[in-house]
Amino acid sequence: MIYIGTTENSGSAIYFDIYAAVRQGRGMRISGTIGDGCYEGEVLVEVGRSDSVTFADAWLGGSGFTEFMARCGPDVLEKALLASVRELPLLHVRRSKPHAHSMTSAGTLVTESSPVWYLEA
Repeated sequence: MIYIGTTENSGSAIYFDIYAAVRQGRGMRISGTIGDGCYEGEVLVEVGRSDSVTFADAWLGGSGFTEFMARCGPDVLEKALLASVRELPLLHVRRSKPHAHSMTSAGTLVTESSPVWYLEA
């Protein structure tokens, strides 16, 4: 669970609980639950070639979503979600370094340039 901040009006903590992370090309798709104690809903955060944040209730018309966005501010919330996902350890991969942990070697054992696979939704 990631603590994002507080809403300005009520002081409620905004949290992002990640339940799935899928590699997508050179980026990631992160699915999770976002909430503040009064509202809880699903969100998809995508970073990589193009960054985006999709709130499921914006499309499904879930109850409480409009009030949650009024409390949090959609622009600030999207920026905070993107920033928190970019800081996740699973995005900090050095593609030019070997993935070996216990061996020392003068040469590179495994390198990973651009991915040779592509994941479609």
